[in-house]
Amino acid sequence: MVATYRAALVGCSRMGAFIDNEVAGNASVALPYSHAAGYEACPRTDLVAGSDMRGEVLDRFGERYGVDVSHRYLDYRDLLANERPDILSIATQPEQRAQIILDAVAAGVRALYVEKPLCASIDEAYRIRDAIRAAGVALNMGTNRRWQPGFRTVRTIIASGAIGPLRSIVVYATGTLFNTTSHWFDITQYLCSDASPTWAQGWLPGSEHLVDGDVVTDEPNGSGAYGTSTGVTVHFLRTPRPNDIEVIGDYGAITAWGAGTSFTMRARPAEGGNWADAPYPDFPKTSSTLHLIEDLVEALDRGDTTTAGGIDVAVTNMELIFGFIESFRAGGRRLDLPPTSSTARFHRSGFQARTPRFAAPA
Repeated sequence: MVATYRAALVGCSRMGAFIDNEVAGNASVALPYSHAAGYEACPRTDLVAGSDMRGEVLDRFGERYGVDVSHRYLDYRDLLANERPDILSIATQPEQRAQIILDAVAAGVRALYVEKPLCASIDEAYRIRDAIRAAGVALNMGTNRRWQPGFRTVRTIIASGAIGPLRSIVVYATGTLFNTTSHWFDITQYLCSDASPTWAQGWLPGSEHLVDGDVVTDEPNGSGAYGTSTGVTVHFLRTPRPNDIEVIGDYGAITAWGAGTSFTMRARPAEGGNWADAPYPDFPKTSSTLHLIEDLVEALDRGDTTTAGGIDVAVTNMELIFGFIESFRAGGRRLDLPPTSSTARFHRSGFQARTPRFAAPA
């Protein structure tokens, strides 16, 4: 008999439960997109409970996903104690995430779907990594492009050698480090076969004032570059091009337009000649969120922690974020990675999360 796994959600707001109402019709997104909608769509998971500090959000979540009031919790610790889920989603703000993850691991949760970025400091990231490894917990982080079929096709093309050895990746619109550039860090890592970053050089154009001593007081904009152990250089630019990314090899280049809305390819023969348009393979437009959840389900089926993301990938994402911050704090110097001595911490005083769009647009 095929197992059905009990799933629960901490943080029932936008990405947790209602983001589908905002992104419906977006050409780069295939629904379901929120955590809760993904569990609803997956035949191997049963969404049994939710927790949120805002009563209205919690009640609207319960009404939308059929979670009875007796399984709705204002305190996530009560959820962990009473429900004992197999999979826990954590879609809170980064500042809250580390303690919830550590409490979930201590409570015996077997798999975690954690929003990006992993947490709010390097020290927290390493404590989470140690706890996850010791307990044998499977984890994926919500950097969804890693599970998007179009980008998976890019990685397959790179691995085939069709564009020659990978040399450079260029991201043309980065955005804020924690909420947006974390997506770009992850997909560039994925396209580099998750090779270890060895150096970073970053700056925070127009948001330098947001680093106050050790405290990053709000979301800074990030630009810069990093290099990998395999010799690939990844460039992050702030340009008017919206969410485009290019991977460049000796014999070809692939462009992902609009965060993966469409893809084009150019190539030349390895023996020389002109670059010309090349066909890009067809790929299915299917839900990255559902693929992420299915990946966790498969890990639970096998009884191991191997996933397409994993805790090491999530920690590397944090090392890149704080590598850029520490490079900025060092006057823009190129720094070796990982930034193990980083003392910076992301902490927004008085931050209030947006109210989600509870209903789909008419």
